[in-house]
Amino acid sequence: MQWVAMCTMLIDHIGLVWFPDSPIFRVVGRIAFPIYAYLIALGLTRTRSVPKYLSRLGALAVVSQLPFTLLFETWTINVIGTFFVSAGAVYLTERWRAFPLRFLIPIAAAVFMEEVSFDYGAYGLILLLIYRYTKHHVTTLSHLGLNILYVLHFQAPIQHYSLVPTLAIAYAPAWFASAAFRAPGWLWRTFYPAHLALLYILSITLERT
Repeated sequence: MQWVAMCTMLIDHIGLVWFPDSPIFRVVGRIAFPIYAYLIALGLTRTRSVPKYLSRLGALAVVSQLPFTLLFETWTINVIGTFFVSAGAVYLTERWRAFPLRFLIPIAAAVFMEEVSFDYGAYGLILLLIYRYTKHHVTTLSHLGLNILYVLHFQAPIQHYSLVPTLAIAYAPAWFASAAFRAPGWLWRTFYPAHLALLYILSITLERT
């Protein structure tokens, strides 16, 4: 499903840059984030070294920040940065099992991302936790509850469309994560910063023509 994540994210960003008044682009784009969040949760389980996995996420977040800032004209931290902090919070919480207040770590991470302004912020962390620790009906209902809170706070009803990939994640996880749907590793790792940079270059070129 990496292909679906990349394509729907690209459609979302094309709409955000050139067709901001057309909701269909944003609706399609709601599919991308849950897939990325689930694959991050899966990556934490399957990787041989979580610290190395986190370092790669951190490096990718740094590389992505400049094209993200230029394209969207914002100093919000990009979504890979959100995944880096969220995955780091999960890792520390699970690693420090003897620490009685370890569950304050994700709470602190959520507050930090909201205060500093990370893309998706606490929503991204909570969704990652849902995918990591719940299954089946609980996953679906938890994501629905999260979306209801998000919609009430931000008045963004299109966020409910993000439940679509969660249904596949909850009820067909083996099919969803099948190797048959994987993109080449180099493409998956570079797509986010590369597509942001290309869209920015294209937008500048079109403005000058």
